[in-house]
Amino acid sequence: MTDKQLQGEWVGSINHQSESVRLVLGPHPEWQGMVKGSVERAGLASSHPMVGDLNNGTITLEESADGTHITGTWLGEASPASCGREIRGSFSASEDDAPQDFVIQKQP
Repeated sequence: MTDKQLQGEWVGSINHQSESVRLVLGPHPEWQGMVKGSVERAGLASSHPMVGDLNNGTITLEESADGTHITGTWLGEASPASCGREIRGSFSASEDDAPQDFVIQKQP
């Protein structure tokens, strides 16, 4: 998977959270090889900024509720049979919270 494959719209869910998630990612305007965008949770009227990158097959995405501090970390990998269209991993809202599994699929 490449950073270009991370760009686009992704929809999915986080275990133990009732609302679905929607990520919209594009190229980062300042750092080559990274993505920048937003994450929205269905039912909530807010959107959080998100940045991320790909390193040795591991996808790291970080979201921020206030635009400054990290309030959510997504660590995952592309599912082998998905051709880069599905990412599975774990989401943590803080270091003290137990990670929750997530799955997101790229939208056409």
